[in-house]
Amino acid sequence: MISYLNGTIAQKDDSGVIIDVGGVGFAVAMPTIDISRLPEVGSEAKLFTYLYVQEDAMRLYGFVDKSGIEYFNKLISINGVGCKAALAILSVLPPSDLAMAIIGEDAKAICRAQGVGSKIAQRIILELRGRIDASDAIGQPAKKTAAAAFTPSADVSAINALIALGCSPSEAQKTVMQINSEGAALSTEDMIKEALRRMSNGI
Repeated sequence: MISYLNGTIAQKDDSGVIIDVGGVGFAVAMPTIDISRLPEVGSEAKLFTYLYVQEDAMRLYGFVDKSGIEYFNKLISINGVGCKAALAILSVLPPSDLAMAIIGEDAKAICRAQGVGSKIAQRIILELRGRIDASDAIGQPAKKTAAAAFTPSADVSAINALIALGCSPSEAQKTVMQINSEGAALSTEDMIKEALRRMSNGI
C-alpha cells in the first residue's frame, strides 16, 4: 500500500499530476479542487494516496490532506460508488461541503458530480450520515462543549424554519452548526434570527 508520496511535481493537468519521487514518476489522479490547491510544477508536494488495483491495471488517487483520502475511502465503501464516482464527487464538493450535504440530506449538491444520479446520492446520504463527524462539516475542530452537545438532529426546528424561508438544507445546517460551534446557547427563535443575519451578511 502506498500511503503517501512526497516529491516534486513534474507535470500537472486537469486530471491529476505526475510527481517525481527519487527519480520515479508516479501518475496520480486527483479531484480538480485538490489540483487547484497544488503549487506550480517544479515545487515540492506531499499527497495522501489510495492505490486501486485490478487484474490488468493499477491506479493511484491522491489528495492534498487526510480528510480527502478519508472521505474517498468512505465513498468507495458504498455499494455502487467506485473510484471514478468518488473522485467526481470530491471534485465538486470538498470534504467539509460533502459532510454538510450528507448531514443536511442535500442530494442535489451531491448530484452536481458528473455521472452521479439521485439514487446514488440518496444511497450515500443513507449510508454515511451516521458516520459523519459534525465538526467535519464546518472545516475546523469544534469546541468540545459544542461537539458533545451537537447531533445531526439538534436544532431541527430552526433548520426546518430556515429551509421554509428559502434556504438550502445544506446552508441552513451549516449556519446552525457554525453558531453551535461558538458555544452559543440560543432559543430556536434567536437561532433563526442569528442564522438569517449571518446569511444576509455573507458570514
